[in-house]
Amino acid sequence: MPRNGPVLIPPRRANNFVVRRRFQGFVGKRRSAEILPVLTEAHAAYMGLKLNSSSIRGRGANIFTQWVGDPDALGSALLLRAVLTALGAKEARILTGSLGHPQNYKLVELAGLTLHSPNAGRMRGGLNCMVDTSPPLGMTNTIGVDPVPEYFFVADHHADPEDVEENCRLKGVKKVVLPFVGLEVGSTSAFMTVVAVALGVVEKLSPAERAAAALGIYTDTSALLHGATPLDFKMFELLTRTEETQAILDELRDYRVPPEWHLYCSSAFRNQEVTGAVRVAPVGFVRDEHRDVIAEIASELLRIEGTSIGIAIGVTTRGVEVSIRADSRLLDQDQQRIVRVIDYLLESTFPGVSGFKHDRQPPHRVEGGACVPLTPEQRSEWRLNGRSRVAGNGPLLAHCKELARVLVAALHDLEELQPEEMEGLLSAVGARREIPMDRDPRRRKNGRGKKRPA
Repeated sequence: MPRNGPVLIPPRRANNFVVRRRFQGFVGKRRSAEILPVLTEAHAAYMGLKLNSSSIRGRGANIFTQWVGDPDALGSALLLRAVLTALGAKEARILTGSLGHPQNYKLVELAGLTLHSPNAGRMRGGLNCMVDTSPPLGMTNTIGVDPVPEYFFVADHHADPEDVEENCRLKGVKKVVLPFVGLEVGSTSAFMTVVAVALGVVEKLSPAERAAAALGIYTDTSALLHGATPLDFKMFELLTRTEETQAILDELRDYRVPPEWHLYCSSAFRNQEVTGAVRVAPVGFVRDEHRDVIAEIASELLRIEGTSIGIAIGVTTRGVEVSIRADSRLLDQDQQRIVRVIDYLLESTFPGVSGFKHDRQPPHRVEGGACVPLTPEQRSEWRLNGRSRVAGNGPLLAHCKELARVLVAALHDLEELQPEEMEGLLSAVGARREIPMDRDPRRRKNGRGKKRPA
């Protein structure tokens, strides 16, 4: 490969007639025309995998997901494992560091998945693949994973191809043979499903495996209500045609949460800071097995009337984790600026580790996050190996509160630098429908004129 050639080696694309002929039999003629760009990518993946079957046959494969696996990542990995196995791979391992949500534990149990450590569990000399996240390993949502120099197959609907290309060059990645990054689809599972159907693999999946893949589509599109494309709808329908699969999917959706879950939420809402249409909730310590509660709290904050940005901050053994949910519908015109505000917040407060989890083109809603690794001093001081801490824990909660103040200060800095960017977020224009100061129990003064502690 030329020294200055691309790291993401673009696979050959077929013409529109060939693509539509391959997929319209099960996608439909009208849908094929509507989603031709993503079907062109799916056809390139289908052909690329078939043409490279000699490289797959008899070899092992490492399928990396995000460090903390979610339904879309696990469903995509399950489908890619089935595809590689059908093409002759001797073994394909799903590499996931941990699970952070009760629903994910149930998915793994019902689908019979065996998860391996992203570092110790990888197959030596195996083909390196990634789903629902992009290379290089060791960044953003794969912090803690040892990097690899070459990748065989990557499928991700989150990252921007230009950003992935730049990051790969910076981190010394040599090549990605079959890159499918920035896919125009609501979930990576939908893309992997259409590839698996083209290769005749979906029929061989068990009902539980099909339900797991369907759950990946369902959760990443917020029950097919947010960011879902015609491909997501069609692949979800295709995966859930049997009553047995539907019954398993219903069981996956009807999950239970541990009692601690509500303690985290109570701590977050009790300590939240409200500034205009922005809500920041310090959570404190969160056990690794409950880590996804941070994202759920951010989503719950956004559901409060008059809120444009909801931010939740927690500490896990991986580091300080931040989830941001933003909705630009309260901003009237130029909804795109909500993306610029989130970009500024993440990069100014968490430089080098911030990034969007979903695409940067609203209709109106974006999601972001960051994970800042802990210093040795913090690990020693906070003794995070213990498992008795739930929601708070003194110094950890104080650290989250301090970060909340830093985030609010960053918002005010942006208001001074670019007031037009913050219109409707901090000021009373349009979006401020906040609880009056004298009716907010956290702000009410006592008889001696002092504010009550939060």
